[in-house]
Amino acid sequence: MKKPFKELEELVAKIQAQLAPNAKVQHNVLLEGRQSKRKRQIDILVEQKIGQYQINIIIECKDYKKPVNVKGVEEFYGLFEDVGAQKGVLVCPKGFTKSAKARADGYQIDLYSPFDTGAHKWQVKATIPAICDFRSARMSFGVVMNKPFPFKIPQDFYSAVVAFDADGNELGTPLAVAMQRWNDGDFPFSRGDHKGLDIFSSREVMMDNGYGTRVPIEMSVSLMVVQKLYFGQLPLSRVSGFKDEMTGKVITNAFEFGMLDPEEVETTWLPIEDASKAPIHPVITMQGLIAWG
Repeated sequence: MKKPFKELEELVAKIQAQLAPNAKVQHNVLLEGRQSKRKRQIDILVEQKIGQYQINIIIECKDYKKPVNVKGVEEFYGLFEDVGAQKGVLVCPKGFTKSAKARADGYQIDLYSPFDTGAHKWQVKATIPAICDFRSARMSFGVVMNKPFPFKIPQDFYSAVVAFDADGNELGTPLAVAMQRWNDGDFPFSRGDHKGLDIFSSREVMMDNGYGTRVPIEMSVSLMVVQKLYFGQLPLSRVSGFKDEMTGKVITNAFEFGMLDPEEVETTWLPIEDASKAPIHPVITMQGLIAWG
């Protein structure tokens, strides 16, 4: 007789279907025991064809108040052997005892707990180790004017004098255009010096020579790019998978995280010299340009 579908089984079936979208995932299935010659109840059955072979994976869910012990593993192994599945998996949110893990390892049975941020009683608050790689740039400008006109450069020349194209269209000040191109990621951002970068994308540029006459000039900017690295735990807004109770690793095919506040990173995350100095190997490295404003 089939038992009612329980909340834990529903969650586990949902996760497994996400992890194996090409497999057939069923819950509360009855399989004929090869040795017992009777119907055996299976919480979740995962079926998939690989070539000419039919692969069956059985998953049993234990919503216990304490970790599953060695007896629970041995009982499940009896079921696994009887129905002739190719893989067996036990899932318990409370985990497994040390002896249960040792026994499961001998049987080659996987031991999982659900790892899911959804709204249910096993909901987890998840983070992943991450590195934030911030790049900032210091700018210096160069100007060349080869026409026989006087040319006066005021102190605020790069931030105050507007450039125009050959048709008289306003392009902006050298500083404003260079800042915008840096913010847009148009300039190189690898660490170190980048000299003589074209500010106005090879257009002919005209600027006031300081005496009321527009003259053609060549403008360039040089960048000194500085890198700052921070290590921290990145909160995940959504993740759905299993925690492997034997290794501690999480099995998932996707996760989401929200907006990250750069000021919070700089004040609460750990500054490091390079990625090899991270206390834990990062899952993700996020790179960002410190914008000019």
